[in-house]
Amino acid sequence: MTNYNIEKIENGVATIRYEGGSWAEILLDSAMDSADLNHMVHQYAPKTGVAPTFATAGYSSTSANKVISDSDSRPAYVIARTAEYGSLDEQIEYITENGLDAWQTRVAKIKTDNPKPE
Repeated sequence: MTNYNIEKIENGVATIRYEGGSWAEILLDSAMDSADLNHMVHQYAPKTGVAPTFATAGYSSTSANKVISDSDSRPAYVIARTAEYGSLDEQIEYITENGLDAWQTRVAKIKTDNPKPE
């Protein structure tokens, strides 16, 4: 939870003041709702953490994307099931349009079509 106040709004930019005195400027949009604003304010809120030992004042480097793994280490049946289930949004839409019983029937078929090895 992040406590904040909007100090001013000029030209569609809100100056946000956080408790503790830090501040951020957030670009507003007429389509935003309070949840959108709260999310953005939270994203810009002061963070605390513990620096790794190599990260000291004066450290410099070149950033690059770190490749974690070129392959998916999950079992094949999990990858196949996940693809069949679809995104969470798709799953919720399916349940909303067809009902929970239909979803459970669909999940059972997905599991049958992509069995877990024994």
